[in-house]
Amino acid sequence: MIRVSLFLLVIATPALAQTSGGAERSAAGTYTADQAALGEKAYQMYCASCHATSFHTDEQFRTNWFGRTVYDLFKTLKTTMPDDNVGGLTDDEYTRVIAYILKLNGFAPGTDSLKADTLEMKHIRIAAAPSDTARHNRN
Repeated sequence: MIRVSLFLLVIATPALAQTSGGAERSAAGTYTADQAALGEKAYQMYCASCHATSFHTDEQFRTNWFGRTVYDLFKTLKTTMPDDNVGGLTDDEYTRVIAYILKLNGFAPGTDSLKADTLEMKHIRIAAAPSDTARHNRN
């Protein structure tokens, strides 16, 4: 009886993780248009003096970030940027910049803002946007 109970618990654990917000999802729809607009302002203020927007949308960016999580991007930005004030932005400012970067890469906005919640960010995967996948498949 104990073995059966243990077996059922082990099988149910992944299902419980999915229902408690642990399921992985795409970056599409994880930010709002307003949040991306605020992110563009923050980008212009803190990032544009060193990085053209193409830095975040070119093939090297796709190679480095597609397949990783929003948390990976957040952690990297927070621990390395801006060069003259590493970690100097608020978590919300870093999150807004990420929303803008997602917009630049063709991820559609949604109705809820991307939250500066690192646990939630770990479940959001940066993957090729549908238009990007179609474009690469045609070539």
